[in-house]
Amino acid sequence: MIELHRDRAALLADIEASSRDVEPASDITDPRIASVQARLRLRGHSRDDLFPRLEVVLSDRFVAVPRAQLLVDLLIPLRNALGNAYKHGNAGDPSRTLLVELVLTAKGTVIAMTDEGPGFDVARTLRQFKEHQAYFANHGCGFRNFDRARCTVTYEHGGRTTVICYRPGESSAPSSAGRNPAWMKDLLSAELPEFARNRCRLKTCRVFPLGVSAGVYGHRYALQVEGQKGRPVETRILTGRLHTSEALARADFSAASRLYDATMPTRIRIPRPVARLKSEPCVTLYDVNAWMNLSQYLACRGSLRSVRHASERIGQTLAVFHSSGAAFDRPTARDESLETMMVRAEMSLRSRRGGLELAACFRDYVARHAPGRRTRTHRLPVPIHGSITWDSIHYGTDGKFYLYRFENCRRGDPVLDMAGFAADLFCFCLDRYDRAAYHQCLDALLNQYNRNATQRLDSDELHPYLALALISRLGAPDEESPPAMVKALKTMAAGSRFVPSIPARAQFPAR
Repeated sequence: MIELHRDRAALLADIEASSRDVEPASDITDPRIASVQARLRLRGHSRDDLFPRLEVVLSDRFVAVPRAQLLVDLLIPLRNALGNAYKHGNAGDPSRTLLVELVLTAKGTVIAMTDEGPGFDVARTLRQFKEHQAYFANHGCGFRNFDRARCTVTYEHGGRTTVICYRPGESSAPSSAGRNPAWMKDLLSAELPEFARNRCRLKTCRVFPLGVSAGVYGHRYALQVEGQKGRPVETRILTGRLHTSEALARADFSAASRLYDATMPTRIRIPRPVARLKSEPCVTLYDVNAWMNLSQYLACRGSLRSVRHASERIGQTLAVFHSSGAAFDRPTARDESLETMMVRAEMSLRSRRGGLELAACFRDYVARHAPGRRTRTHRLPVPIHGSITWDSIHYGTDGKFYLYRFENCRRGDPVLDMAGFAADLFCFCLDRYDRAAYHQCLDALLNQYNRNATQRLDSDELHPYLALALISRLGAPDEESPPAMVKALKTMAAGSRFVPSIPARAQFPAR
């Protein structure tokens, strides 16, 4: 929330920051930021320059905080504040500087961002915001996000400095996995092409655990890179994905490399594959810094319009992907027949705790949508992603969307990819909106797909594959079934049609 009566000294006292005058670190690879009490001072020229570095440090420090909570209470307000400082404070002038001062303790953090602009009347703007008057020039999401966040926001220097104080309510000691190992610096220096060929030099390196913050297991690597011919030192952040086997890592990196080289004209990008380390054969490195998966992104946006836009985006992307003719190393195996998959799915449901009711729902659904009741389309096998979920679509700190997880890429039936996305879409809409919202977004998905694909896909063809995709997300038989998936299966079986017929499209609310 915004509290203009608070000042920086009081906020520092709230997190029990030491009053000792300590020289702050000036880059995120400095081992001093791993101290329980740490200070960091960064300079940059834009939000996209500073936010990726700050997000890595703060995600590491507050790794124990649930990701959805950390996004709303700290990371999104921080990104808004940096964006406002660049766009409004510095008027988008890349020659002006943004200064960020970060203090970390076991109780939380205080972040101060100062621009070189003239400032603004903070009290008047806040009053206009509270009275629902027009107070913004663009979307005005900064003050809205500050107001709903569980952090304290105040201003200094006539609005030129934004101060954010975040206290998670529990100890925020630094992660033991975030460290600056010499062995990793030597490894990357020897194996990454740009360093091995002496085009530039790796000055320092720090490893940050990624965990499941954006649906990826592995680490992020912050590199301080020194260029040739007097070029300034720059910070680069790479994502390392950890696979369970060397074969999966090889398949993931090979497929990503071919797709990236194909430069497909899609609205979701392929991250640049950097290397597959010989000394760490189960790790694949990508030049991407993702901080949200699609589900987290859309939950934070809170707009049905955003869900529809995301559906259009993935529809266009999958159509181009399926029409690309890309070849993959993984041998093409004939997918199981639909009938076989249905039998296997029902057996899986019956073996679960409390699964008899779900199995009955599934049988009822299959009885109403038996494959033999309508003519099935026989499509030619095409390149497919093979494991599309909302966890495989990421939002980067650069504001771009990326497709991820390529180890299951192969030639197969494109309906498998479409059903994978639609299953998560159905659960999301059922949880936050209704079946009508799902239908609208599914319509947007299919329209964009059929507009760009070489083989059209009808909504009726999704019926059985959607059910199978939902069942595949229930987890192991001895695990507790995710409530959202159980609710989706029961809702699916209860309806007369899984994809309801709605005579007119509802209008989307204004953002």
